[in-house]
Amino acid sequence: MHASILLKNRELFRRGIGRLIMMHFFSSDPRPVVVVLVLLLAASSWADLDIHILDVGQGDCTLIVSPSGGTLLFDAGWNGKGNGVVCPYLDSLGLSALDYVACSHYHADHIGGIDEVVNHLGIDSVRIAALDRGWSYTTATYEDYAAAVAPKRQTITDGQVIDLGGGVTVTCVGVNGNGQLSPPYDDQYDENDLCVALLVEYGEFDFFVAGDLSGVNSSYYHDIETSVAADVGDVDVYRVDHHGSASNSNVNLVSTLQPEVSIISVGNNSYGHPTQTVIDRLVTYSSYIYQTEPGSGGTIPSGHGEIANGHIVIHVNTSSYTVNGDAYPLGTSGIEITTLPSIRIYPNPFAKSVSVEIDSGNTEDFELAIYSVEGRLIRLLTSSKAGPPHSFITWDGTTLDGRIVSPGAYFFRFSRGAYSKTFKVIKR
Repeated sequence: MHASILLKNRELFRRGIGRLIMMHFFSSDPRPVVVVLVLLLAASSWADLDIHILDVGQGDCTLIVSPSGGTLLFDAGWNGKGNGVVCPYLDSLGLSALDYVACSHYHADHIGGIDEVVNHLGIDSVRIAALDRGWSYTTATYEDYAAAVAPKRQTITDGQVIDLGGGVTVTCVGVNGNGQLSPPYDDQYDENDLCVALLVEYGEFDFFVAGDLSGVNSSYYHDIETSVAADVGDVDVYRVDHHGSASNSNVNLVSTLQPEVSIISVGNNSYGHPTQTVIDRLVTYSSYIYQTEPGSGGTIPSGHGEIANGHIVIHVNTSSYTVNGDAYPLGTSGIEITTLPSIRIYPNPFAKSVSVEIDSGNTEDFELAIYSVEGRLIRLLTSSKAGPPHSFITWDGTTLDGRIVSPGAYFFRFSRGAYSKTFKVIKR
């Protein structure tokens, strides 16, 4: 059944089931009971989670609908996109109210359409809360947003769990720098550093979305992604941070998330989004990429993704999920899980060379991929055996063509079969 029909039926079910039950209590006619039972049986087939990544151009908008009809709208694109895209989409699904409205941060390409959505539905149609990072911002777009949501506005907190019903939870896994920054959380920081990061969980399915969360340390950004990654772990789908900007989706985050699918929300832009660096990094970690639009940056290598040229819909049941109709299994069926070996890296930091000792417990080779902090592959090495159960890898601090790398941080990624782990190593 088409997703829009299902969602309309869910909303009608939520509104009408109570009325039908009351009719039964005040009538001797058994037919209402039959109707109720039919609706209950139909509802049991709706045991699905739907996540809609709306095409709002160079902006973000994610709608989450649980099996029981619980709803959360996260961001709503630029000014004009609320009325032009989001509201018509909600109407097409039969959604005249939302349980939660939330925003990742206060940049206009994320909150611009929220006031339009709230004004279209009416503030009383935001059933529970409008969630954001708190504090304030000095733009007219922010003022429009703050005025529209004021009666329902609440500050989200780190670790807060939102129960959308039907087995779906949404957990805040980062906000206002994730403990890496000190208050006040105002314009002393780039707004991207302060993004709200959400982890959506439903059975074995995990979805991560975090607005424009920063992933590098620079004159205006702080690496928040690395700390958030440790709180998230492996996911099935990653809504790519900051439209595929080079300052985001760092090696630590991507190697920890290990997303089977990555979704880039992007439009025509002057920033070169999505960057080839991020696309290549996602492909390196075997993630299949979907983009809402072609964007103005890098291109997806053949066979590793596609351009949707529109909205992207994820439909999740208990054993699998689909992305715009493409099916992906859930769980680890058919994949042999191996235990992580004992790995010792010494010295770390190192000056001329670094050695790695691997107590593998078997004779299977390991692969070591060495990346710069920008995600560029430096070397690819294979462990050498010194008799089981030990293997060794030594890196002399050079690239494949023999050039000595500069001092700084590098990432070692160990892989054996389907299992992998990443470590940070410092060269002096």
